Amino acid sequence: MSAAISHGEALSVIGLSHHKAPVSLRERLAFRPEDVSKALGGILARGFHEAIILSTCNRVEIYSVAGEGGDPGVRIREFLSEYHGVPEADFSGALYHHRGIDTIRHLFEVAASLDSQILGETEILAQSKEAYRVASESGACGRTLRSVFERAFFLSKELRADGGIGRSQASVSSAAVALAKKLFELENRTVLVVGTGEMATGIVRALKSAGVADIWVASRTESRAQEFAAKEGGKPCHMKNLEDYLAKVDIVLVSSAAPHYIIGPKEIEAIASKRRNRTLCLIDISVPRNVDPAVHDLDDTFLYDIDDLEEVARDGRMEREAVAARWRPKLAEDARELLRILHGSEPRETAKKLLEHAEGLRDTITKEYTRGLDPKAAEALSRALERLQGKLLHGPLDTLKQAAREGGGTDASAWVSRLFRLQNDAANEAVSGDRAFKSPAPKEGPSQDKADEPCKRRDERTDAAPERMDSGGSDVAFAAN
Repeated sequence: MSAAISHGEALSVIGLSHHKAPVSLRERLAFRPEDVSKALGGILARGFHEAIILSTCNRVEIYSVAGEGGDPGVRIREFLSEYHGVPEADFSGALYHHRGIDTIRHLFEVAASLDSQILGETEILAQSKEAYRVASESGACGRTLRSVFERAFFLSKELRADGGIGRSQASVSSAAVALAKKLFELENRTVLVVGTGEMATGIVRALKSAGVADIWVASRTESRAQEFAAKEGGKPCHMKNLEDYLAKVDIVLVSSAAPHYIIGPKEIEAIASKRRNRTLCLIDISVPRNVDPAVHDLDDTFLYDIDDLEEVARDGRMEREAVAARWRPKLAEDARELLRILHGSEPRETAKKLLEHAEGLRDTITKEYTRGLDPKAAEALSRALERLQGKLLHGPLDTLKQAAREGGGTDASAWVSRLFRLQNDAANEAVSGDRAFKSPAPKEGPSQDKADEPCKRRDERTDAAPERMDSGGSDVAFAAN
């Protein structure tokens, strides 16, 4: 029988990002929002207890808690290759794999936008929360990832309240508009925005702030374009009439959820005569890309993608980097503390389950064998079974308590669970999202909003201890804490 995987190995993240992987690679491994639930099921089927997929324009990451069954890293790489139909050799060199404390610290920095292309950008926190929501609703997020992600959300809010990072409202969408501003004088220009999602919302708002008055917004459905334009501004247009608008505009900003190219050489060549050699600039921040890279080779046409935002990302970075440098040690310390609590939570939960299991068996036997006995004999039998339970459980409970102190809680919990056949209960709890784990949280501040309520509810709750557990004094106290 193989040894249990420790928390340092079981909790991990494997992914790739803008740091090492170009958009041409990231788009091949990106997950469409409507496919994430199915993909999570595929990961769990490979022997993982928990999983969350974070797929954005600049990163694809899989956070997981592995069970036994081989190297977790190998399993995730195989999953990515098979799911997307991409040979592992094509992406393995760009992957990073963090385990244990490094996983927690990495997520803290990602959610706080300290690992973003645009340092301090505002969109990654919402994207992380959406990834967490989908995993929770899919039954793929259990106690460990819930604790890590909710803590990451809280710390991100605290960092932004500290000032500096979020002061200028940096975002990928605002960076795309900033790039357009470097290329053109935006006033009196006609701009087409393709897409009506969150990024498109940021683009339209940034364009209006830059003084652009003539904005067209295209969507696959006319009703969606009209709804978006009524809320955010701009003039609605339907995607089927895209060529007509491409002939009129100066700049096209694309942020669509389409899984394929919607603008290519064919569309640009079809409008060439109408444009009469006027320059057309396209900025595509979609992942997968929605504008064929071959467009860049056409006359009077310039195409930029999300990787071209790097130069814009440097603007205002010095002030944000000073805040980031101050916060990184704090995030690392929080990661260490959270991992310490994760190490200790498993043996306590296993001890609690063991006691509940033994209590249930004892109650069943007591009821069965005291039926018809006189009260004194029944009481004697009940006390004898109680003492027997205490003596039998003293060893495993003491082992779990010692393991919690010494850092081997995961291994001890796994062996005790197998010995007393508690695995099914533990697996069901992980899938259903048991909230018994309590991660630390700093004092609440004015920066918190409704997004932090899951953290508050968890921290305000105290675990209920059974009123009576006659199985060994201090061992019972350990299991109840």
